[in-house]
Amino acid sequence: MVGSRLRGGVGFPKFVVPTAPASEHNPSRPVTTQAPDSIDSIMAEKRALKILFKTYWSSKGWKSAGNHNWVPQTPPNELAYAIGAGVMFPTRTPSHDESIRRIENLRRDIAPRDVGAAFIANLFSGSIALRSALASYGVALHMPVHSFITSGLGLRCHICGSYDTNGERDLNVLSFERHKWGGVRHADPTYIAFDLERFSAESDHQPSAENRRDFCALLQLIGAMPAGARLADLVTAIKPLVPGGTAQRRCVIATMGFAGILRIPGRPGFFREFTPVNEREETPWYKDDWEYPIRWWRGGHGIDHEAVSFWFGHFA
Repeated sequence: MVGSRLRGGVGFPKFVVPTAPASEHNPSRPVTTQAPDSIDSIMAEKRALKILFKTYWSSKGWKSAGNHNWVPQTPPNELAYAIGAGVMFPTRTPSHDESIRRIENLRRDIAPRDVGAAFIANLFSGSIALRSALASYGVALHMPVHSFITSGLGLRCHICGSYDTNGERDLNVLSFERHKWGGVRHADPTYIAFDLERFSAESDHQPSAENRRDFCALLQLIGAMPAGARLADLVTAIKPLVPGGTAQRRCVIATMGFAGILRIPGRPGFFREFTPVNEREETPWYKDDWEYPIRWWRGGHGIDHEAVSFWFGHFA
């Protein structure tokens, strides 16, 4: 059992999805309405995201590829617009210790079940960015409050593995990765703090009954993967359920690994305890670019139902 280490051992209530009137044309689908100000907000966010994306990405991929001296260039008026929309941000200089303190406060203020609800609500449609918090919270769940200490790792903290450069951090590249793929730096305290702050500032999202059914189908698919199946096989297997490209599906799988949903025998991960950076074992496989602990998953390992219950309630 996870016990008292998880949010003081308090049990989380079973998910209850609010009921909604049925549509006249499709009785199985809830009626959704949007106020004019909501539509304006959506359009503003779309424009801001376009500004963010074209700052870092082109039809050929990363604009920075192959150029170590590249710096992002966003026209000032467009940058101001995207900042006003909450999609881009002024440069900050967060230290390691500041990020750890922010994580401690955010971990206290955000309920795990809210992170789980947003993940399911946005997994099959909606905001890719809102999937990210499950991975960030998963890594932060038992992260100890600590100061930056090195021990044989050069400039890296021997607990969390982050670099304490005390220099400026481009939060906009973190925002880009969060919106494009659902985040890629979930073990970095700077990203964890940024991600959870954005999550707490954004709208509440509750999964629909259809979302819940699809998520249960996803868990069943993962649990039924044949023994020895590799992560590449899983990426392909979930394609009919999880929309988007290969990179986005990889991120979904990594997120479920960070949260402990995919069971990985012999590798503690982050769900029951925090694994320090120097204990995150590399695999012996050639060109393995998956994060710890998901890099060790194989078909037949199954689902950790205790983790599913913790993040999502007992509906799955």
